[in-house]
Amino acid sequence: MIQTSRLQILPCSLQYFEALLQGNDVLGELLGIDIPEYWTEYPEMVLVAYDKLRNDPSMLGWFFYLVVHRLDRRLIGAGGFKGRPNEEGIVEIGYEIAAAYREQGYGTELAEALIRFAFGHTYVNKVVAHTEEEYNASVKILQKSGMHFVGEISDKEDDQLWQWAITREQYEALLEKNALQSRS
Repeated sequence: MIQTSRLQILPCSLQYFEALLQGNDVLGELLGIDIPEYWTEYPEMVLVAYDKLRNDPSMLGWFFYLVVHRLDRRLIGAGGFKGRPNEEGIVEIGYEIAAAYREQGYGTELAEALIRFAFGHTYVNKVVAHTEEEYNASVKILQKSGMHFVGEISDKEDDQLWQWAITREQYEALLEKNALQSRS
C-alpha cells in the first residue's frame, strides 16, 4: 500500500478484483469502504486488468491500484503502472480520479505518490506518462508532479499522444529544491 496525507493507494490483488467483479458492495464490505456506482469512467478496464494480473501475478505492485479517500473511506479512482519497469528502468504511470473528487489536487497527489514509489526502487531510471494532444487536467497533473514534455508518439491505433517523463536525476533535483524551499 502507498499512503499520502489524504489517500490510501491499494494494490488491487486478485482477491480485490474478484470481489469487485461480484459487485461494488462486495469489495466495499471486504475493504470497509464506500464504493460509488460511477467510481470509474472505464469499467471495462477492471475485467481487462483482472485478466492480465491473473495471467501474470508477478505484476502485483507494478500494476493496478485502487485509490481510496482516507477521510471519506470511499473509492475515488484507480491508478498505477502499465507493468514492471523495462530493461532500461523505465515505467509508465496512469491514473483516474472520479468526477466528484477532481480539481482538488487528488490527481497530483496520486501521480506524485506513484512517481515516489517508482523511484524508491533503485532499478527505476525514468517514469513516463502519456496524454491526449491537448492542454488538459492530466497535463497539469503531470507538470505539477515534475514531469516534462518530451515529444509526440503514436499509440497502437496510430493516434498521436504527448509523452511526459521525469528521470531519477530530475526527481532528486526536485526533492532537493523542495527541501531547500521548506527550510527557508
